[in-house]
Amino acid sequence: MIKLFVSDLDGTLLNLKKEVSPTDIQSLKKLKESDVDICLATGRMDIEIAEVLKMIGETYHRISQNGAFVRTKDHQSLHSFTFEYQLAKEIFEKVRNMPFITLIADYEKNYTEKRDELIVQLESRMFAPIEENIELLTALGQSIIPSKISILGEYEDLSAFQKQLVECRSDEVETYISDEHCLDVLPKNISKGNALMVLMEHLGIKTDEIACIGDSFNDIPMFQLTPHSFAMDIALPQVKKEAAYVVSSVSEAIEKVLELNKSIV
Repeated sequence: MIKLFVSDLDGTLLNLKKEVSPTDIQSLKKLKESDVDICLATGRMDIEIAEVLKMIGETYHRISQNGAFVRTKDHQSLHSFTFEYQLAKEIFEKVRNMPFITLIADYEKNYTEKRDELIVQLESRMFAPIEENIELLTALGQSIIPSKISILGEYEDLSAFQKQLVECRSDEVETYISDEHCLDVLPKNISKGNALMVLMEHLGIKTDEIACIGDSFNDIPMFQLTPHSFAMDIALPQVKKEAAYVVSSVSEAIEKVLELNKSIV
């Protein structure tokens, strides 16, 4: 039986207005009532997951920043990993003079060197403000403990820069196109999949006892863990081919999970 259901947020559970549909909320509650545990796994910060949970009215396990942090529904920290400071500085120095918007995240905040109109627009998509720090490069490893670098731009440009990073830093970083216009750079071996394995070990759950759903490249490490993987139909073909099923909503995936569990009983 499936004992744990894991959902991505943006493009999966959250729409462009940062809302969870009433149908998905109802399905999530129905799933929890059937004794299936739930986890939200996202590139967003943990404090942003908390805002989503307020909408749903529940408490779930949480994987934030693409796997840098893992927290249980009882708020126990299972995993916390941040950049080696010099590495973060070197990457930031390289990208800060390129035509991208760059954000640095620690556990609680996103930082930028300069707030402008584009940052304000970007901030509207988030559940927490983006803080300006004109001494951001110097602050890394001092007042700011970096866990993720987010680089925003056009998909083709991001893909090209991702290739550069892979060629020269593949033994030091993980890179994920987490959104059509966002490249996330994290410490080596950080992924939603590895974070999920930490949670599974804590819960005593096997890979065939989980189901997961997502819409982007950073969800593929989760898909590769289980035969019960779901990709959103809006996902790119490269993402959809990695999942066992393609669905139009979280509620549709949950119905399939409930049907599967019912057939096993």
